[in-house]
Amino acid sequence: MGALHPHGSLYERPVNMAVCARQHAGFREALEAEGAHTLAVREVLLHDVESSLRARVELEDLAAEQLRYHMDGGARSRCFDHIHHAHGVPSCDGGADGGGRPTPQGEAPAQHKDSAGAYYVTDQYKQTVLRAMSAEQLVDVVLTGPTVRISPSYRDTGFTATYEFTPVSNLQFTRDQQIVTMRGIVMARLRSEQRIREVNIMRYVHEKLGLPVVGEIQGEDAFLEGGDFFPAGEDLCFIGVGLRSTRAACEELMRKDLLGTRRVAVVRDETDKSQDRMHLDCVFNIASDRVCLLYEGAMGDAPTRRLVDVYERHAPGEGYEITTAGVEFGAFLRGEGYTIVPISAEEQLAYACNILNLGGGCVLSCHEDSARKLARTREFTGNVHYVEFDQITAMYGALHCSSQVLLRTAEDPELVTTGTVTKRRLHLKSGGGRCFSGIGRAARSDSLAA
Repeated sequence: MGALHPHGSLYERPVNMAVCARQHAGFREALEAEGAHTLAVREVLLHDVESSLRARVELEDLAAEQLRYHMDGGARSRCFDHIHHAHGVPSCDGGADGGGRPTPQGEAPAQHKDSAGAYYVTDQYKQTVLRAMSAEQLVDVVLTGPTVRISPSYRDTGFTATYEFTPVSNLQFTRDQQIVTMRGIVMARLRSEQRIREVNIMRYVHEKLGLPVVGEIQGEDAFLEGGDFFPAGEDLCFIGVGLRSTRAACEELMRKDLLGTRRVAVVRDETDKSQDRMHLDCVFNIASDRVCLLYEGAMGDAPTRRLVDVYERHAPGEGYEITTAGVEFGAFLRGEGYTIVPISAEEQLAYACNILNLGGGCVLSCHEDSARKLARTREFTGNVHYVEFDQITAMYGALHCSSQVLLRTAEDPELVTTGTVTKRRLHLKSGGGRCFSGIGRAARSDSLAA
């Protein structure tokens, strides 16, 4: 649905969803070639629903949260007696069993005899509707967020309805709804109104997969999006603040001890704040333990350069204190031992920085020229694989945006999500992993890849 009005859906330009689906399928194939088993979010939502009543009820409850009924102005006070006499409309006289439940035909229970119209916007009626739906219908409700507005029609079934939808048109980009730190999964707080529903859906996905959520961002001025977070081992993590994520979120993470690293590098975007560089992963990425990519406009004397404040703590459980402030980003990275592969302004706009590092020396890139540049970098000893992704980048995101590490352990450190829910296991340089991708059916581009 987001393709109906790209700018209103936070897209960069119009998109061909059929091509998006093919490119996302290619992304999943590339991941699977590296040992990943991929699932879509839709697949996770549907899992066990036909065989487990608990799974079915939980999906119905999730759908109930997304489906809204409203009776249009003044309708509640109108007399609906005419409804009961309309052709094919059940009467309120009877039509419910002794327990007051609606009949299979959806008749209003006896206790609603005097307000039958109001009954059709109640939670009880909603539950009856959802209970009759197929599992696929329930998932469509979750992903489209429908609002049904009814008003009396004075004929036929007695009502007319109009429909509004708030689809999760950016769930393809599963990087943002959470971050995964040394402590575990932390649910984010997204800044754009169009994306707010995504967090609860992904929380449901994590819980269904048995992955505990250790915390969430709650502060009034605290916003956090996963594209602004990079783990860099047990000692260090990076958090970008600027257009989307805020320092208040960084402080909340540190105060609640949700990061788990000794040091936190807060990367400040104070002068750029462009939609084209909305997240840290639009201008920076880690290709290996020794090599990173960095947009030229984010370093040196560029007017849009990023500055780094470093917070440290001396022991686990202690509070963080700022120890270094205002370090130029390039200088900080070189001080950490990274070789910087510079990315030009033109390359940055083509998502050259938005690579996906699978570990074990394997990197996926959607920008061929910068991929070649990385492959020629002496300090980078791995392989780079090009993945065609230009239609999905039309939605303002690329490979890193379309994935998320969900689990890190010593032996199996990474579980990645992209778009929907994908489950994979990889043996990575820093361990192993699992991954998610896309939202939907095989023909949909909003599925998760792992």
